[in-house]
Amino acid sequence: MLVAPWRIGIDIGGTFTDVVAIDVNGQIEVLKSPSRPDDPTAGVMAALGALARRLDVSTNQLLAGCSMLVHGSTIATNTVLEGKGARVGLLATKGFRDTLEIRRGIREEPWNHRPPFPTVLVPRRWRLPVRGRLDKDGAELAPLNEADVKAASKAFKDAGIECVAVSFLHSYANGAHERTATQILGSDWDPDAIFCSHEISPYAGEYGRTSSTVLAAYVSRRVVPYLRSLEGILRQNGLFGPLLLIQSNGGIASVDEIARNPACLLLSGPAAQVGALRHVAGTAGTDNLISLEMGGTSCDLALMERGRVHSTDRIDIAGYLALVPSVDIHSVSAGGGSIARLDAGGMVTLGPDGAGSIPGPVCYRRGGQNPTNTDAQLVLGRLAPGPFAGGTLDLDDEAARKALQRVYGETIGLAPEAAALGIVELMDQNLRHAVEHVSAEQGFDLRDFTLVAVGGAGALHATSVARSLGCSRVYIPRLAGVFCAFGMLNSDVRLDQVRTIRRSFDKNALQELERVAHELETGLRARLMAYGETGSHPIFSRHIDLNYLGQQSQLSVDWADNDIEAIIASYEERYTLLYGHAHKHSPLMTCALRVSGSRRFPGVSIQKREGTDYAPRASSKRRVVVSREIGPLDVNVYEGAALNTGARLVGPAVINDMTTTVFIGKDDRLHVDASNNFVVELSVPAQGGAK
Repeated sequence: MLVAPWRIGIDIGGTFTDVVAIDVNGQIEVLKSPSRPDDPTAGVMAALGALARRLDVSTNQLLAGCSMLVHGSTIATNTVLEGKGARVGLLATKGFRDTLEIRRGIREEPWNHRPPFPTVLVPRRWRLPVRGRLDKDGAELAPLNEADVKAASKAFKDAGIECVAVSFLHSYANGAHERTATQILGSDWDPDAIFCSHEISPYAGEYGRTSSTVLAAYVSRRVVPYLRSLEGILRQNGLFGPLLLIQSNGGIASVDEIARNPACLLLSGPAAQVGALRHVAGTAGTDNLISLEMGGTSCDLALMERGRVHSTDRIDIAGYLALVPSVDIHSVSAGGGSIARLDAGGMVTLGPDGAGSIPGPVCYRRGGQNPTNTDAQLVLGRLAPGPFAGGTLDLDDEAARKALQRVYGETIGLAPEAAALGIVELMDQNLRHAVEHVSAEQGFDLRDFTLVAVGGAGALHATSVARSLGCSRVYIPRLAGVFCAFGMLNSDVRLDQVRTIRRSFDKNALQELERVAHELETGLRARLMAYGETGSHPIFSRHIDLNYLGQQSQLSVDWADNDIEAIIASYEERYTLLYGHAHKHSPLMTCALRVSGSRRFPGVSIQKREGTDYAPRASSKRRVVVSREIGPLDVNVYEGAALNTGARLVGPAVINDMTTTVFIGKDDRLHVDASNNFVVELSVPAQGGAK
């Protein structure tokens, strides 16, 4: 039984809503509830109701005893993917209304000319020009034409526009014209419906800044009302602590902060891996980690190098660019519900679409007709028929087998087991490429990293993927299936500020940067202190974006002190890692200054226990197709709840744990460490890796 006050993390995924509650003694309760894409608020309340029943209390008692509720949601991302955002009008400097259409005039893949760009979120008739001009340093060349703003405001109202994005040329250097436009618009529009580029994304480059501002406006009409409504319902049901949201930067923030820039939620949910990986680094004995967080719909990967999860300021959502501080998450359409088909040439394909939770995989018996990765795992014996996900589902292996026979047996004569093995091998290959993207392609040697298998489906694939990559160790936390919900409760409050500064990088530049950094930190300090007195004092980190003179792209480096030589050396080290060389002694330019402010609240303590080595007894045996080379074997099946610190076993084996299923290959060695998590040492030593 949990002892109040407790903290609750809720992560809405495509298939399940994960809930983790931690009380004052460190006792943890976890639960998975089917997601409600049609009504996320109802899905959250249903999950909380299920947790309340588990604890034998009412929902009101559960929320009354909650000191902090942290929520991660894909609502902003789904709004973009589904094309269900607000009707946005754009005010742009005259001559630049087509910035969104032109983009940057380049393609991400120069030789791939066939895929069309996505539909522009603001049609040209709603992109209205405004006279007035600033130069690159923010000096006024021509005053803002206020009549143009007033005329545009009326035209937007007549057209039924819901939100207005304001993005004038060079406003990153001077936001005066945008502020004046906001004041004029304020007579016709609610302040929450106006978004200015110098506040949303103060970066040089009109396309990225404009695109980010339009995205914030586009998602706002679904994100902000949903959050305010959810917060109100939670309050009515007894919540007295704050409702906090996981942002794309991996930190938490209030609903009011999110309302300032709803684009900060575009990676909400997956970004909670920052807090979870920080905890894992304290239990796994290494801070070089790659997370493989695989759920029902997608797989999200993040890399932690020497204790720091890599970040970026560039998010691409369905071809739309958002420049907001974010965890560098690589997402691929690879989940337990990924749908398997035959293409026109008779080849097995997997995804990118998924079955979701309703109707879900065929084996859920909820009306799904297309076989999925989960159906394949069931036919191979790696998943067991019967109760699944805490009893919320009942897996039907015969239904899965019939679906595979219909799609593959009746068309190309492939037996269900052979088809299932091909599906799982194809998924393994997709996951291997995803891991290489975040590691080897960035210059990291995979032999230096431990693969962290999380999400409900990650531990079914991790050992095979790690073996093919040259990783010799896989770490599987007990809370793997609710990894992001758990990470939310180990996250800091975090706010970011960016200031574009274009000038040569020298000692004089450091003096200017110091002045600007102090100004930004002062503003962040006041906002951070609004989160109460129970957290730590505000902590600030500084980063400088640099590039060589004449380059368009830049790299961000830490700025811990005023040792200019150390900063340059750090930049050259990073440049060499990515490109294999550095232009030593070439002039460097500053591009931007970034300041992050955070406050750390009590996280999840690391608890270790003593234990002596022992060989656990299997609960049963099951026929499992181990691999293409080995084929089917009678494999030991263990109940995770019976495996305590010191347990050691040799694969092949299947472990049914509370939030995930673990599959290890022949001669792989698994043991339970002092933190009660699973450590797998692979039978094949590391061969690969990238220097």
